[in-house]
Amino acid sequence: MTINKRVFLGTLLLFLVHIVYAIPPPAYRLHKKTVGISAFAPKVDPRYGPYYFHQVVDHQDTNSTTFRQRYWVNSDWYKTGGPVILYNAGETAADERSVYVTNSSMALLARELSGIVIVLEHRSYGESQPGADYSTKYLKTLTTYNALEDMASIIRNIKIPNLNKDIPPAPQTKWIVYGGSYSGNLAAWMREKYPDIVFAAVPSSAPVEMRYNFYQYFQAIQTYAPTHCVRSIETVINYVDHILFSPFPKPKDKLKEQFGAQGLQHDDDFAECK
Repeated sequence: MTINKRVFLGTLLLFLVHIVYAIPPPAYRLHKKTVGISAFAPKVDPRYGPYYFHQVVDHQDTNSTTFRQRYWVNSDWYKTGGPVILYNAGETAADERSVYVTNSSMALLARELSGIVIVLEHRSYGESQPGADYSTKYLKTLTTYNALEDMASIIRNIKIPNLNKDIPPAPQTKWIVYGGSYSGNLAAWMREKYPDIVFAAVPSSAPVEMRYNFYQYFQAIQTYAPTHCVRSIETVINYVDHILFSPFPKPKDKLKEQFGAQGLQHDDDFAECK
């Protein structure tokens, strides 16, 4: 490798390290995505929450206990007959998305239609924990079935805080489910599975068609991004892959240390750092 190439790669790696240290720590495991977000999340007025709904741990178990599922709600514009817009925050702690009850397209729609906005935290993320740990006993309840049933239970049973009257039950009250990416899947599936209580769904970028090894996702970047940027990214990826696929542990340890990830044992975890 020439000196110029070494300098280029070193500079580029240092730049990436700087970016990594400028953001919150990467999420290596599920539990890493449930803590540490509150400190970085924008603050929403306390009157909008958080509130807690007593949710069933396992909807397929008639003897199941309950847990506290966190949510935020804005009913400032509500008038009888207005819709309720329900947004599931998806696979992350919902603190950072709590502001959607006042600052989002959903809030604009609720204001226009005299409706209500609810941001619901997905089970097993943030404070919405079905159990005290991540043992199989509780992780086995982290299913799409239970996530959908959680939302259906909210629609059927929630009492809106700070509202001096009960809203009419669905379908008298029109419930509109929003979501993006995986959360968009949930929105689409809610409309399909519960048409009696879900009036409409607005799924954004919802990957409802599953594909194995969806390499086309990255082709758009290679095709449309600036050529010099694509080449730089490819150079770094090839450099990192050369180290990670080698049988020598010391270069791997040194590389992980540069990104503050020296504690990671598995190389695939390091490759997934965000």
